[in-house]
Amino acid sequence: MQRALTFERMPGFMAPMRFFLVTPLFLLVAALMLLFTGPDAWLSRWTPVTLSLTHLFTLGIVTMSMAGSLIQILPVAFRIYIPFTNPVALAVFMLLGLGTVTLASAFLVLSNTLFIIAALLLGTGLLVFITALNLGLWLSRKQQAEKARASIHAVRYSLAGLTITVILGLLLVRAFIYPSGLSLVALTNLHALWGLAGWVSILLMGISFQVIPLFQVTEIYPVNMTRRLLPAVFIVLLLWTVSSEWFGLHSSLLQTGLIFLLPILAFIFTVQTGRLLKGRKRPEPDVTTLFWRMSLASLAGSCLLLPVIQFYKLPQLELSLGVLFILGCAFSAINGMLYKIVPFLVMLHAQEIVPFRSGAVPKIKDILPEHKAMLQFRIQLLTLPAMLAAAWQVPGFATLSALLLLASACTLFLNLLAAVRIYWRLAKQFKNQ
Repeated sequence: MQRALTFERMPGFMAPMRFFLVTPLFLLVAALMLLFTGPDAWLSRWTPVTLSLTHLFTLGIVTMSMAGSLIQILPVAFRIYIPFTNPVALAVFMLLGLGTVTLASAFLVLSNTLFIIAALLLGTGLLVFITALNLGLWLSRKQQAEKARASIHAVRYSLAGLTITVILGLLLVRAFIYPSGLSLVALTNLHALWGLAGWVSILLMGISFQVIPLFQVTEIYPVNMTRRLLPAVFIVLLLWTVSSEWFGLHSSLLQTGLIFLLPILAFIFTVQTGRLLKGRKRPEPDVTTLFWRMSLASLAGSCLLLPVIQFYKLPQLELSLGVLFILGCAFSAINGMLYKIVPFLVMLHAQEIVPFRSGAVPKIKDILPEHKAMLQFRIQLLTLPAMLAAAWQVPGFATLSALLLLASACTLFLNLLAAVRIYWRLAKQFKNQ
Protein backbone atom coordinates (compact mmCIF):
# COMPACT_ATOMS: atom_id res chain seq x y z
CA MET A 1 0.00 0.00 0.00
CA GLN A 2 1.37 3.37 -1.06
CA ARG A 3 1.08 6.40 1.15
CA ALA A 4 3.38 8.81 -0.74
CA LEU A 5 2.07 11.18 -3.41
CA THR A 6 3.77 12.50 -6.54
CA PHE A 7 2.92 15.79 -8.25
CA GLU A 8 5.08 15.87 -11.40
CA ARG A 9 2.17 15.28 -13.79
CA MET A 10 -0.67 16.67 -11.75
CA PRO A 11 -3.55 17.97 -13.93
CA GLY A 12 -4.57 21.61 -13.97
CA PHE A 13 -6.65 22.97 -11.11
CA MET A 14 -9.96 23.05 -13.00
CA ALA A 15 -9.49 19.65 -14.70
CA PRO A 16 -11.00 17.76 -11.73
CA MET A 17 -12.54 20.77 -9.97
CA ARG A 18 -15.26 21.42 -12.55
CA PHE A 19 -16.48 17.84 -11.98
CA PHE A 20 -16.61 18.42 -8.23
CA LEU A 21 -18.39 21.77 -8.45
CA VAL A 22 -21.13 20.52 -10.77
CA THR A 23 -21.86 17.44 -8.62
CA PRO A 24 -23.93 19.32 -5.99
CA LEU A 25 -25.70 21.21 -8.80
CA PHE A 26 -27.00 17.92 -10.20
CA LEU A 27 -27.98 17.01 -6.64
CA LEU A 28 -29.87 20.29 -6.44
CA VAL A 29 -31.73 19.55 -9.70
CA ALA A 30 -32.66 16.09 -8.40
CA ALA A 31 -33.94 17.63 -5.16
CA LEU A 32 -36.09 20.13 -7.07
CA MET A 33 -37.55 17.34 -9.19
CA LEU A 34 -38.41 15.39 -6.05
CA LEU A 35 -39.96 18.49 -4.52
CA PHE A 36 -42.22 19.27 -7.48
CA THR A 37 -43.23 15.68 -8.29
CA GLY A 38 -43.98 14.80 -4.65
CA PRO A 39 -45.18 11.26 -3.84
CA ASP A 40 -45.42 10.37 -7.56
CA ALA A 41 -41.64 10.03 -7.62
CA TRP A 42 -41.88 7.20 -5.07
CA LEU A 43 -44.45 4.96 -6.73
CA SER A 44 -42.04 2.60 -8.50
CA ARG A 45 -38.52 2.42 -9.90
CA TRP A 46 -40.08 2.18 -13.39
CA THR A 47 -41.91 5.52 -13.60
CA PRO A 48 -40.42 8.12 -15.99
CA VAL A 49 -39.71 10.52 -13.11
CA THR A 50 -37.90 7.86 -11.08
CA LEU A 51 -35.84 6.72 -14.08
CA SER A 52 -34.90 10.34 -14.76
CA LEU A 53 -33.90 10.87 -11.12
CA THR A 54 -31.95 7.61 -11.05
CA HIS A 55 -29.77 8.72 -13.95
CA LEU A 56 -29.30 12.19 -12.49
CA PHE A 57 -27.86 10.48 -9.42
CA THR A 58 -25.84 7.75 -11.12
CA LEU A 59 -24.45 9.86 -13.97
CA GLY A 60 -24.64 13.49 -12.90
CA ILE A 61 -23.63 12.96 -9.29
CA VAL A 62 -21.81 9.64 -8.82
CA THR A 63 -20.11 9.15 -12.19
CA MET A 64 -19.35 12.86 -12.59
CA SER A 65 -17.54 13.04 -9.26
CA MET A 66 -15.82 9.67 -9.71
CA ALA A 67 -14.52 10.70 -13.15
CA GLY A 68 -13.06 13.89 -11.69
CA SER A 69 -11.51 11.95 -8.82
CA LEU A 70 -9.82 9.47 -11.15
CA ILE A 71 -8.44 12.25 -13.36
CA GLN A 72 -6.85 13.75 -10.23
CA ILE A 73 -5.89 10.66 -8.25
CA LEU A 74 -4.34 8.47 -10.95
CA PRO A 75 -1.38 10.80 -11.70
CA VAL A 76 -0.86 11.83 -8.08
CA ALA A 77 -1.42 8.63 -6.11
CA PHE A 78 -0.70 5.93 -8.69
CA ARG A 79 1.80 7.62 -11.07
CA ILE A 80 -0.52 7.04 -14.03
CA TYR A 81 -0.01 9.63 -16.78
CA ILE A 82 -3.24 10.35 -18.67
CA PRO A 83 -2.39 11.69 -22.16
CA PHE A 84 -3.73 15.19 -22.86
CA THR A 85 -5.20 15.28 -19.37
CA ASN A 86 -6.69 18.78 -19.40
CA PRO A 87 -8.42 18.67 -22.83
CA VAL A 88 -9.62 15.11 -22.17
CA ALA A 89 -11.06 16.20 -18.81
CA LEU A 90 -12.87 19.13 -20.43
CA ALA A 91 -14.29 16.96 -23.23
CA VAL A 92 -15.50 14.27 -20.81
CA PHE A 93 -17.03 16.89 -18.53
CA MET A 94 -18.96 18.57 -21.35
CA LEU A 95 -20.18 15.34 -22.97
CA LEU A 96 -21.09 13.66 -19.68
CA GLY A 97 -22.87 16.74 -18.36
CA LEU A 98 -24.86 17.42 -21.54
CA GLY A 99 -25.59 13.72 -21.98
CA THR A 100 -26.93 13.40 -18.44
CA VAL A 101 -29.25 16.38 -18.83
CA THR A 102 -30.46 15.06 -22.19
CA LEU A 103 -31.08 11.54 -20.88
CA ALA A 104 -32.93 12.81 -17.80
CA SER A 105 -35.10 14.94 -20.09
CA ALA A 106 -35.67 12.02 -22.46
CA PHE A 107 -37.16 9.93 -19.65
CA LEU A 108 -39.49 12.74 -18.64
CA VAL A 109 -40.92 13.39 -22.12
CA LEU A 110 -40.25 9.90 -23.60
CA SER A 111 -38.66 11.34 -26.73
CA ASN A 112 -36.85 8.93 -29.06
CA THR A 113 -34.84 11.81 -30.48
CA LEU A 114 -33.58 12.82 -27.04
CA PHE A 115 -32.70 9.20 -26.24
CA ILE A 116 -30.59 8.99 -29.40
CA ILE A 117 -28.84 12.31 -28.68
CA ALA A 118 -28.20 11.25 -25.08
CA ALA A 119 -26.78 7.90 -26.25
CA LEU A 120 -24.41 9.70 -28.63
CA LEU A 121 -23.26 12.22 -26.03
CA LEU A 122 -22.85 9.75 -23.17
CA GLY A 123 -21.41 7.01 -25.38
CA THR A 124 -18.81 9.38 -26.83
CA GLY A 125 -17.93 11.01 -23.50
CA LEU A 126 -17.55 7.75 -21.62
CA LEU A 127 -15.64 6.20 -24.55
CA VAL A 128 -13.14 9.07 -24.42
CA PHE A 129 -12.87 8.68 -20.64
CA ILE A 130 -12.41 4.90 -20.71
CA THR A 131 -9.95 5.02 -23.61
CA ALA A 132 -7.84 7.81 -22.07
CA LEU A 133 -7.58 6.03 -18.71
CA ASN A 134 -6.80 2.65 -20.24
CA LEU A 135 -4.17 4.26 -22.46
CA GLY A 136 -2.67 5.95 -19.43
CA LEU A 137 -2.60 2.65 -17.52
CA TRP A 138 -0.82 0.97 -20.43
CA LEU A 139 1.70 3.76 -21.10
CA SER A 140 2.56 4.09 -17.41
CA ARG A 141 2.72 0.37 -16.65
CA LYS A 142 6.47 0.52 -15.84
CA GLN A 143 6.15 3.60 -13.61
CA GLN A 144 3.19 2.37 -11.58
CA ALA A 145 3.79 2.24 -7.85
CA GLU A 146 4.17 -1.39 -6.84
CA LYS A 147 2.46 -0.86 -3.51
CA ALA A 148 -0.59 0.61 -5.25
CA ARG A 149 -1.13 -2.44 -7.49
CA ALA A 150 -4.38 -3.44 -5.78
CA SER A 151 -5.98 -0.06 -6.40
CA ILE A 152 -4.66 0.05 -9.98
CA HIS A 153 -6.21 -3.36 -10.67
CA ALA A 154 -9.42 -2.05 -9.13
CA VAL A 155 -9.41 0.82 -11.63
CA ARG A 156 -9.02 -1.70 -14.47
CA TYR A 157 -11.89 -3.83 -13.18
CA SER A 158 -14.10 -0.77 -12.68
CA LEU A 159 -13.38 0.54 -16.18
CA ALA A 160 -14.32 -2.87 -17.55
CA GLY A 161 -17.53 -2.68 -15.50
CA LEU A 162 -18.22 0.81 -16.84
CA THR A 163 -17.63 -0.40 -20.40
CA ILE A 164 -20.17 -3.21 -19.95
CA THR A 165 -22.61 -0.76 -18.36
CA VAL A 166 -22.33 1.59 -21.35
CA ILE A 167 -22.82 -1.25 -23.85
CA LEU A 168 -25.90 -2.47 -21.98
CA GLY A 169 -27.22 1.09 -21.80
CA LEU A 170 -26.84 1.55 -25.57
CA LEU A 171 -28.59 -1.79 -26.13
CA LEU A 172 -31.43 -0.57 -23.89
CA VAL A 173 -31.83 2.61 -25.93
CA ARG A 174 -31.93 0.59 -29.14
CA ALA A 175 -34.39 -1.94 -27.70
CA PHE A 176 -36.62 0.86 -26.40
CA ILE A 177 -36.73 2.68 -29.74
CA TYR A 178 -36.81 -0.43 -31.93
CA PRO A 179 -38.58 -3.22 -29.97
CA SER A 180 -37.13 -6.59 -30.91
CA GLY A 181 -38.41 -9.05 -28.34
CA LEU A 182 -35.56 -8.47 -25.90
CA SER A 183 -36.56 -8.53 -22.25
CA LEU A 184 -36.24 -4.88 -21.24
CA VAL A 185 -36.66 -5.72 -17.55
CA ALA A 186 -33.86 -8.30 -17.55
CA LEU A 187 -31.60 -6.04 -19.62
CA THR A 188 -32.32 -3.08 -17.32
CA ASN A 189 -31.49 -5.16 -14.25
CA LEU A 190 -28.16 -6.18 -15.77
CA HIS A 191 -27.43 -2.57 -16.73
CA ALA A 192 -28.12 -1.47 -13.14
CA LEU A 193 -26.11 -4.36 -11.69
CA TRP A 194 -23.01 -3.58 -13.74
CA GLY A 195 -23.35 0.15 -13.18
CA LEU A 196 -23.74 -0.02 -9.42
CA ALA A 197 -21.66 -3.09 -8.58
CA GLY A 198 -19.25 -3.34 -11.50
CA TRP A 199 -18.43 0.36 -11.89
CA VAL A 200 -19.30 2.15 -8.65
CA SER A 201 -18.73 -0.52 -5.98
CA ILE A 202 -15.49 -1.91 -7.38
CA LEU A 203 -14.01 1.56 -7.82
CA LEU A 204 -15.04 2.73 -4.35
CA MET A 205 -13.59 -0.41 -2.77
CA GLY A 206 -10.38 -0.20 -4.77
CA ILE A 207 -9.81 3.49 -4.17
CA SER A 208 -10.55 3.02 -0.47
CA PHE A 209 -7.60 0.60 -0.30
CA GLN A 210 -5.50 3.71 -0.95
CA VAL A 211 -7.38 6.69 0.50
CA ILE A 212 -8.57 5.16 3.78
CA PRO A 213 -5.03 4.50 5.09
CA LEU A 214 -3.76 7.74 3.51
CA PHE A 215 -6.41 10.28 4.57
CA GLN A 216 -7.90 8.51 7.60
CA VAL A 217 -4.48 7.50 9.01
CA THR A 218 -5.38 3.85 9.53
CA GLU A 219 -3.55 0.59 9.15
CA ILE A 220 -3.47 -0.80 5.63
CA TYR A 221 -5.95 -3.37 4.34
CA PRO A 222 -4.98 -7.07 4.56
CA VAL A 223 -3.11 -8.23 1.47
CA ASN A 224 -5.47 -11.16 0.92
CA MET A 225 -8.42 -8.77 0.71
CA THR A 226 -6.79 -6.29 -1.66
CA ARG A 227 -5.70 -9.10 -4.00
CA ARG A 228 -8.76 -11.33 -4.01
CA LEU A 229 -11.90 -9.40 -3.13
CA LEU A 230 -12.39 -7.38 -6.31
CA PRO A 231 -11.58 -10.21 -8.76
CA ALA A 232 -14.13 -12.30 -6.86
CA VAL A 233 -16.77 -9.54 -7.21
CA PHE A 234 -16.06 -9.26 -10.93
CA ILE A 235 -16.35 -13.02 -11.46
CA VAL A 236 -19.66 -13.06 -9.56
CA LEU A 237 -20.98 -10.33 -11.85
CA LEU A 238 -19.92 -12.28 -14.94
CA LEU A 239 -21.59 -15.44 -13.64
CA TRP A 240 -24.70 -13.43 -12.75
CA THR A 241 -24.80 -12.10 -16.31
CA VAL A 242 -24.51 -15.45 -18.10
CA SER A 243 -27.08 -17.02 -15.77
CA SER A 244 -29.60 -14.19 -16.17
CA GLU A 245 -32.88 -14.36 -18.08
CA TRP A 246 -31.43 -12.12 -20.77
CA PHE A 247 -28.56 -14.50 -21.50
CA GLY A 248 -28.86 -17.89 -23.13
CA LEU A 249 -27.45 -19.87 -20.19
CA HIS A 250 -30.19 -19.01 -17.71
CA SER A 251 -29.85 -20.88 -14.41
CA SER A 252 -32.15 -20.03 -11.52
CA LEU A 253 -30.11 -22.22 -9.14
CA LEU A 254 -26.86 -20.38 -9.91
CA GLN A 255 -28.64 -17.03 -9.67
CA THR A 256 -29.94 -17.90 -6.22
CA GLY A 257 -26.44 -18.69 -5.00
CA LEU A 258 -25.00 -15.50 -6.47
CA ILE A 259 -27.76 -13.44 -4.86
CA PHE A 260 -26.23 -14.32 -1.49
CA LEU A 261 -22.57 -14.39 -2.55
CA LEU A 262 -22.36 -10.82 -3.84
CA PRO A 263 -23.70 -9.23 -0.60
CA ILE A 264 -21.35 -11.46 1.43
CA LEU A 265 -18.34 -10.11 -0.48
CA ALA A 266 -19.53 -6.53 0.01
CA PHE A 267 -20.17 -7.19 3.70
CA ILE A 268 -16.60 -8.48 4.15
CA PHE A 269 -15.33 -5.15 2.82
CA THR A 270 -17.75 -3.28 5.08
CA VAL A 271 -16.60 -5.04 8.24
CA GLN A 272 -12.88 -4.67 7.48
CA THR A 273 -13.18 -0.97 6.62
CA GLY A 274 -15.21 -0.38 9.77
CA ARG A 275 -12.46 -2.02 11.82
CA LEU A 276 -9.79 0.15 10.23
CA LEU A 277 -11.77 3.33 10.87
CA LYS A 278 -12.39 2.30 14.47
CA GLY A 279 -8.65 1.88 15.02
CA ARG A 280 -7.57 5.06 13.21
CA LYS A 281 -4.61 6.87 14.74
CA ARG A 282 -6.42 10.18 15.12
CA PRO A 283 -8.74 9.86 18.12
CA GLU A 284 -11.49 12.29 17.08
CA PRO A 285 -13.39 11.48 13.86
CA ASP A 286 -13.49 14.27 11.30
CA VAL A 287 -16.40 14.85 8.92
CA THR A 288 -14.91 12.56 6.25
CA THR A 289 -14.78 9.72 8.79
CA LEU A 290 -18.43 10.29 9.62
CA PHE A 291 -19.39 10.21 5.94
CA TRP A 292 -17.47 6.95 5.54
CA ARG A 293 -19.34 5.46 8.49
CA MET A 294 -22.65 6.49 6.92
CA SER A 295 -21.52 4.92 3.66
CA LEU A 296 -20.57 1.64 5.33
CA ALA A 297 -23.83 1.48 7.29
CA SER A 298 -25.77 2.04 4.07
CA LEU A 299 -23.74 -0.62 2.27
CA ALA A 300 -24.51 -3.08 5.07
CA GLY A 301 -28.21 -2.26 4.69
CA SER A 302 -27.94 -2.78 0.93
CA CYS A 303 -26.33 -6.18 1.51
CA LEU A 304 -29.32 -7.22 3.60
CA LEU A 305 -31.91 -5.90 1.15
CA LEU A 306 -30.53 -7.36 -2.08
CA PRO A 307 -31.38 -11.02 -1.34
CA VAL A 308 -34.75 -10.04 0.12
CA ILE A 309 -35.75 -8.22 -3.07
CA GLN A 310 -35.17 -11.33 -5.17
CA PHE A 311 -37.96 -13.10 -3.24
CA TYR A 312 -40.29 -10.18 -2.44
CA LYS A 313 -40.77 -7.90 -5.46
CA LEU A 314 -42.11 -4.92 -3.55
CA PRO A 315 -41.62 -1.46 -5.12
CA GLN A 316 -40.80 -0.05 -1.69
CA LEU A 317 -37.95 -2.52 -1.23
CA GLU A 318 -36.49 -1.72 -4.66
CA LEU A 319 -36.67 2.02 -4.00
CA SER A 320 -35.15 1.56 -0.55
CA LEU A 321 -32.23 -0.36 -2.04
CA GLY A 322 -31.64 2.46 -4.52
CA VAL A 323 -31.71 5.08 -1.76
CA LEU A 324 -29.39 3.09 0.50
CA PHE A 325 -26.82 2.28 -2.13
CA ILE A 326 -26.79 5.34 -4.41
CA LEU A 327 -27.38 8.10 -1.87
CA GLY A 328 -26.37 6.38 1.37
CA CYS A 329 -23.35 4.35 0.27
CA ALA A 330 -21.91 5.78 -2.95
CA PHE A 331 -22.67 9.46 -2.51
CA SER A 332 -21.77 9.54 1.19
CA ALA A 333 -18.29 8.17 0.45
CA ILE A 334 -17.87 10.64 -2.41
CA ASN A 335 -19.19 13.52 -0.31
CA GLY A 336 -16.73 12.77 2.45
CA MET A 337 -13.78 12.49 0.07
CA LEU A 338 -14.65 15.84 -1.52
CA TYR A 339 -14.02 17.46 1.85
CA LYS A 340 -10.48 16.05 1.75
CA ILE A 341 -9.66 16.43 -1.94
CA VAL A 342 -10.96 19.96 -2.66
CA PRO A 343 -9.17 21.90 0.12
CA PHE A 344 -6.02 19.84 -0.48
CA LEU A 345 -6.02 20.80 -4.18
CA VAL A 346 -6.67 24.45 -3.35
CA MET A 347 -3.67 24.52 -1.03
CA LEU A 348 -1.46 22.56 -3.42
CA HIS A 349 -2.16 24.71 -6.47
CA ALA A 350 -2.01 27.91 -4.44
CA GLN A 351 1.54 27.03 -3.41
CA GLU A 352 2.52 27.06 -7.10
CA ILE A 353 1.37 30.66 -7.68
CA VAL A 354 2.05 32.29 -4.31
CA PRO A 355 5.60 33.48 -3.55
CA PHE A 356 7.51 31.23 -1.16
CA ARG A 357 7.20 32.23 2.52
CA SER A 358 4.65 34.92 1.75
CA GLY A 359 2.26 33.41 4.29
CA ALA A 360 -0.64 33.94 1.89
CA VAL A 361 -1.52 30.27 1.45
CA PRO A 362 -4.11 29.29 4.06
CA LYS A 363 -4.08 26.01 5.92
CA ILE A 364 -6.40 23.21 4.84
CA LYS A 365 -8.58 23.63 7.92
CA ASP A 366 -9.06 27.31 7.02
CA ILE A 367 -9.82 26.63 3.35
CA LEU A 368 -12.87 24.55 4.23
CA PRO A 369 -13.65 24.84 7.95
CA GLU A 370 -14.79 21.69 9.71
CA HIS A 371 -17.94 23.28 11.16
CA LYS A 372 -19.25 24.11 7.66
CA ALA A 373 -18.69 20.56 6.47
CA MET A 374 -20.24 19.20 9.66
CA LEU A 375 -23.42 21.22 9.02
CA GLN A 376 -23.87 19.54 5.65
CA PHE A 377 -23.18 16.12 7.17
CA ARG A 378 -25.93 16.63 9.74
CA ILE A 379 -28.38 17.62 7.00
CA GLN A 380 -27.39 14.58 4.94
CA LEU A 381 -27.73 12.37 8.00
CA LEU A 382 -31.37 13.47 8.27
CA THR A 383 -31.95 13.20 4.51
CA LEU A 384 -31.22 9.48 4.25
CA PRO A 385 -33.90 8.18 6.69
CA ALA A 386 -36.35 10.78 5.35
CA MET A 387 -35.92 9.43 1.83
CA LEU A 388 -36.35 5.86 3.07
CA ALA A 389 -39.60 6.95 4.72
CA ALA A 390 -40.67 8.57 1.44
CA ALA A 391 -39.95 5.31 -0.37
CA TRP A 392 -42.46 3.62 1.95
CA GLN A 393 -45.05 6.32 1.25
CA VAL A 394 -45.06 7.75 4.79
CA PRO A 395 -47.21 10.91 4.54
CA GLY A 396 -45.27 14.18 4.38
CA PHE A 397 -41.84 12.63 3.89
CA ALA A 398 -41.77 13.04 0.10
CA THR A 399 -41.72 16.81 0.60
CA LEU A 400 -39.52 16.74 3.71
CA SER A 401 -36.87 14.53 2.12
CA ALA A 402 -36.77 16.75 -0.99
CA LEU A 403 -36.31 19.87 1.15
CA LEU A 404 -33.54 18.23 3.15
CA LEU A 405 -31.80 17.05 -0.02
CA LEU A 406 -32.10 20.57 -1.42
CA ALA A 407 -30.54 22.02 1.73
CA SER A 408 -27.74 19.45 1.62
CA ALA A 409 -27.01 20.18 -2.05
CA CYS A 410 -26.91 23.95 -1.50
CA THR A 411 -24.68 23.64 1.55
CA LEU A 412 -22.25 21.32 -0.23
CA PHE A 413 -22.05 23.59 -3.27
CA LEU A 414 -21.47 26.72 -1.19
CA ASN A 415 -18.79 24.95 0.86
CA LEU A 416 -16.90 23.79 -2.23
CA LEU A 417 -17.33 27.10 -4.03
CA ALA A 418 -15.99 29.04 -1.03
CA ALA A 419 -12.87 26.85 -1.05
CA VAL A 420 -12.33 27.26 -4.80
CA ARG A 421 -12.83 31.02 -4.58
CA ILE A 422 -9.82 31.19 -2.23
CA TYR A 423 -7.65 29.82 -5.06
CA TRP A 424 -9.20 32.17 -7.60
CA ARG A 425 -8.55 35.13 -5.30
CA LEU A 426 -4.92 34.16 -4.80
CA ALA A 427 -4.45 33.52 -8.53
CA LYS A 428 -5.80 36.98 -9.33
CA GLN A 429 -3.71 38.59 -6.61
CA PHE A 430 -0.37 36.99 -7.54
CA LYS A 431 -0.66 36.31 -11.28
CA ASN A 432 1.37 39.40 -12.23
CA GLN A 433 4.03 39.01 -9.55
